[in-house]
Amino acid sequence: LGGGGYSIAVGGDEVALNKERFNRKVQEMMRGDQIAYSLWGIAIDVNLESEDEGQVAGIFIMFTVIGAVAVVGLSLRSYWATALTGAGLGILMIWLKAISVLVGIKGGLVIDLIVPIAMVSLGVDFAIHAVRRYREERTLGLAPRRALAVGMAGVLSALVLALFSDSIAFLSNTTSGIEAVIHFGLAAAIAVASSFVVLGVVVPLALMHVELAGGGTPGPATRFRRLWAVVNSAGVAALAGTAVIFLIAVSVPLGLAVLVGLIAGMIVAPYLWLRRRHGRVRGPDAQQGAVAGDEDAAPARRPTRVSEALARLAELRVVTLPVVAAISAVAVVFAIRLEATFDVKDFFDSGSDFVISLDKLDAHFGESGGEPAIIFVEGDFTDPEVIGAIRRLMDTMQANQHLARGSEGSVSMMEPTLLGILEEISGSEFARRQVEVATGVAITDANSDGVPDSQAQIKAALDYAVVAGVPRDADTMVYGPDYVQVMLSRDPAGAGRDEMVLSVFLPGTREQSKVLAARQALQDDMRVLDGVPGITRTGLTGSPFSRQEQLQASVDSMQASIPIAAAGAFVLLLLAMRSLRFAVVTIIPIGLVVAWLYGLMYVGGFALNFVTATIGAVSIGVGIDYSIHMTERFREELRRSDSKGMALRRALDGTGVALAASALSSIVGFAIMGFAPMPMFATYGILTAIMIFLALTASLAVLPSLLLLVTPEPEPRAAPRRAPAS
Repeated sequence: LGGGGYSIAVGGDEVALNKERFNRKVQEMMRGDQIAYSLWGIAIDVNLESEDEGQVAGIFIMFTVIGAVAVVGLSLRSYWATALTGAGLGILMIWLKAISVLVGIKGGLVIDLIVPIAMVSLGVDFAIHAVRRYREERTLGLAPRRALAVGMAGVLSALVLALFSDSIAFLSNTTSGIEAVIHFGLAAAIAVASSFVVLGVVVPLALMHVELAGGGTPGPATRFRRLWAVVNSAGVAALAGTAVIFLIAVSVPLGLAVLVGLIAGMIVAPYLWLRRRHGRVRGPDAQQGAVAGDEDAAPARRPTRVSEALARLAELRVVTLPVVAAISAVAVVFAIRLEATFDVKDFFDSGSDFVISLDKLDAHFGESGGEPAIIFVEGDFTDPEVIGAIRRLMDTMQANQHLARGSEGSVSMMEPTLLGILEEISGSEFARRQVEVATGVAITDANSDGVPDSQAQIKAALDYAVVAGVPRDADTMVYGPDYVQVMLSRDPAGAGRDEMVLSVFLPGTREQSKVLAARQALQDDMRVLDGVPGITRTGLTGSPFSRQEQLQASVDSMQASIPIAAAGAFVLLLLAMRSLRFAVVTIIPIGLVVAWLYGLMYVGGFALNFVTATIGAVSIGVGIDYSIHMTERFREELRRSDSKGMALRRALDGTGVALAASALSSIVGFAIMGFAPMPMFATYGILTAIMIFLALTASLAVLPSLLLLVTPEPEPRAAPRRAPAS
């Protein structure tokens, strides 16, 4: 239908999409009311189905954004932080789309939906750490400008390290030979850089300006003010989620309109009202209070019970680290057993026509049908020796147990075949006469083997079939010329480089083990073509093998990118921290997260596929952020603490709380996506939520033990001298 080869794969061009639209129209007409029968097209619309389900899953992406933004508001207790973060996420989507177009990144399910999802987690992480550190300084009594300067000075090194380490983790995918994986790495790196600028730098800067415009400390936090903040925060979250889903899945103009409305109505208008009400404040130290909508900015907290418990756990490192090592070893064993598989139920809704049609095919036809595998042969098909080799191939395949068989027990092959064309012409007096009239060559078959007796006769038969088809009698056309041309292409130069395809059917191609076994068996069968002088080239293709190659390449890419990302991040940490021991202990939790995640995937019955393979890169990118923030805060506190234990408690009470808030917002958002009807997105949401929880666990429960292990006690600080009495 419209040219091109037959394949079942996501990522078709406009020609493939037009075929699928035509297929759906045919199915709609043939179904009718379906009173006396039920009808399904078998795998007729894989690309359209993925688009349809992607749009439905987009609603859950919207809920993911809403959940993440809402948790930001709850954790920071600030309407303005919520509003600025929500608007920032919308702006990030515009940046991602615009920059991707400028650098030539192709769209697709992974680029258009998976990368924006990862951007939500990374962006929220940057925002929470930057804003929370700024507000820590505000609670100590610093004016907004001074608080921003001091807070960013403390957290900026960690943010920059996170930016570069994330970029290394994602760009490691560019070493893959798969275009989609390369573009995923580039798009994710763009997302990281954009998140750093918009949410890590611009959002805290904007929050500072809001507080400058807000005047002094507001009055008591009345119920009305609290209700106002909650209602408006909920509105911001809803508008941000709507803008994001419109931008990535529905309509960019509509998404822009919603985003502009959010910024104008929920940020600019309240900001102008604040300035008008309180007047413009001059001087860097004019403000000491919070601003309307941020009434819960409380004084500095005492160490929490959780941070104290985590610190004590770290001090029990003699027990903690061996237990973690044992668990990680078991996880590695399970992770190694994880296999790459492909089943449509892992990607598409089990209630969709696409999946039901394949289930019907398996249930009713079983081993007698399946997906086409295509054997390609190039050579001189007028050579009787080549014809004999092809006959031997077809005979050999009769013993292949991995191929579909007809009712008579013989291997099913897609008609016409080269031998079938020659046998039809040789066996029909009418066809032989037509060939002789057209070419002047009489067709004979003295030995009744279904093949003309000479090379000239074979050439005449094939030349006629390609142009006029294969007739049986005056009223019956066995194969039309267009049908013959699908299987056979004659070399116009007559140089003996004709091309043909032989299509057989593979049952059970939803299981990769069966695809691999069938591929090996067919390659063994094709060895009968080796060494035949008239055959110049052979090959094995078809969508089952294309998918298998893509899947294997994705897994290989993941296996290569993880050590590359880890090595690159380690070198970066070593150069930035100027400390071998801190660089080593900061990178160790990343390996633990990857091992734990893939070990849990094996235990939970998940498999490696095109989507879950990208989780490895995301886990490195997200996990290393958590480790960097904790290590950098520990080193900062170590310089002003009397003991490493006190430094750890302060780090856990400050950055540890920010890590927990960042993780909670991401976990809530991705857990919501776990309810999406499209299994691909549901799986991604569940695994990403688990991964973030594991990254948080490694940073708060394992990394502190390692930090205490490699850090000597600081030198006692000299007591300040008292000034002599005057």
